[in-house]
Amino acid sequence: MKTRRLIGLYVVLALSLIGTGCAGQSSRPSAVGATVSLYGDLEHLDPRGEVITVWYPASHEDALLAMLDRFNRTNRWGIAVRGERLEDSAALYERILEGASAKKLPDMAIVSPGYLGAIATKGLAVELTPYVKSRQWGFPVAELEEFFPSVLEVGELSQPSGRYGFPFALSAGLLVYNRGRLHQLGYDHPPRTWEEFREMACAASDPTSGIYGYEFAASGPTFVRLLIGWGGQMMSPDRKEYTFGGAEGLEALTFLQAMVQEGCALREAHWEQAEADFGAGRALFVLSNTWHIPHYRQVAAKREGLDWAVAPLPTSTGAPATDLFGLSWFIPPTTPRRQLAAWLVVRWMNEQPQQERWVSAYGYLPHRPLSPEARDALLEETPQYADALALLELDAVVEPAVPGYEQCRDILGAMVSAVAEGEDPAFWLNWAAESCQAALGGP
Repeated sequence: MKTRRLIGLYVVLALSLIGTGCAGQSSRPSAVGATVSLYGDLEHLDPRGEVITVWYPASHEDALLAMLDRFNRTNRWGIAVRGERLEDSAALYERILEGASAKKLPDMAIVSPGYLGAIATKGLAVELTPYVKSRQWGFPVAELEEFFPSVLEVGELSQPSGRYGFPFALSAGLLVYNRGRLHQLGYDHPPRTWEEFREMACAASDPTSGIYGYEFAASGPTFVRLLIGWGGQMMSPDRKEYTFGGAEGLEALTFLQAMVQEGCALREAHWEQAEADFGAGRALFVLSNTWHIPHYRQVAAKREGLDWAVAPLPTSTGAPATDLFGLSWFIPPTTPRRQLAAWLVVRWMNEQPQQERWVSAYGYLPHRPLSPEARDALLEETPQYADALALLELDAVVEPAVPGYEQCRDILGAMVSAVAEGEDPAFWLNWAAESCQAALGGP
């Protein structure tokens, strides 16, 4: 059977994966627990003239360096930030481990959630709450309350407990759809439920002509968005156990497989192909994310008259939902002055002017509401961002920041691939849940 042929391949895969600005002041007290040995006399430190290094993944180089150049020119402490590029979060994590052994760590770095959890577990990141709540260097209470609640969940860990990261570049899952084609089919709104999604996708599909209602990549995010839409969760609240292997996960996979078998959905090797097919009018729906809105604007511009829009992910109940994911800053333990200088970069990046520039120039989600002027300018250029910004008001499911989650994402991709090829959803769901649980705590 095909199942038996594939089991060996994916078990080998699983085993290999498992192995492998101006700071405001307020009357608030400084954070309790800011030990002098780690943080120094925080309220009286002088960060002037510090030269610090940031390690970052190559995919975010242009956006980051443009912002850091501005920080270097304008910060009132004369702090200078120098960047060092690494290929991706995996390479950065390996360099952090090597640097810890050689006692050569950066002053700050940017990494994905699973690696943040692993780094913090190894004692290679400082807890950031003392900086966040510092009288001299932190956010005033009123300003901190401006952040979207789900955004502030990013960087919060359960083991070790505390804030070890702060959001850098965030995106949220959403539905991208061909509005003009949907109207031609007789529908006046995007799908709110999965049954509507299926009906519309099948109505749009003509496999003999290479046209499908839904195109997707065999990836972890594909499954996560289906899971959330069916009311499931990736992990238990204490982040000690993967819980996606229940009824909701099975419903999600069974639904996806049925759409493929009915000729209403097509799996692509890479998300770029699904994006290109959408731009060419060969796909009605793509489950994508807010960071790709500029990509879709570009592909739409190449095809004159393509009327496209975005909407929240469909759900089993019709109530909108989304996932929130992205990279976080973290600060390794170095010296109190260098750690403070690094924090001031994070603080500056999250001030209102920088957030508005970050969103308008690079397409990331803001961490706090935009000013009316900035919002109007953004929507004038890309009206689809109105629905994207509305996602931040939802109670979003934040990507797990636990050691081993990077391996789990690849395991989920293998599961989706097998199910799309007609394999037993229950078998592969159980396999993935067990494999992810075995990877929990690594690398």
